[in-house]
Amino acid sequence: MERQPLTRSIQFWTALLLVFAIIVLSAGTYLRWWNLVLVLGPYLLPHWLVWIGAGYIAIVTPVYSILKRRNPRHFKTLLKVHVFGNLTAFLLISIHFSQQMGRPPEIAPVLGTGLALFIIVGIMAATGFLQRFRLVRRMLKEWRFIHVSLSLSFYIVLIVHILRNLMII
Repeated sequence: MERQPLTRSIQFWTALLLVFAIIVLSAGTYLRWWNLVLVLGPYLLPHWLVWIGAGYIAIVTPVYSILKRRNPRHFKTLLKVHVFGNLTAFLLISIHFSQQMGRPPEIAPVLGTGLALFIIVGIMAATGFLQRFRLVRRMLKEWRFIHVSLSLSFYIVLIVHILRNLMII
């Protein structure tokens, strides 16, 4: 069976569409094109979105890592879930981050662990995209190293971020 060129890959174009959605929804949220000040229980909608996105990455990524080794015949399906699930999670995280960064100067967010988390997840998404679709074939091992090693940083900074915002530390 002949392999499809990248330009014909439905997965590539779907993932690229998700990246475009991340950019548009983040810009729109930052510029306040829409109002996300919707209170759901004790928290605003963007907080729920970031918890869902970060929780998904935190839980599903190690599950993916274990399952792809235990069930190699399901690797293609697991990879699709990993790629599209994590891109969707990054979309939710980006909406929250954009909402926080777009606040007026008098209530501007404190840059710290939240910014670090956004950068980490952004680099993980970018390196994952590059690897999955083999857009930079020369440095595939280096991209994989960066992608995998940042996951440890993600967990450490996420725990510190949660503890700081709960005022435990």
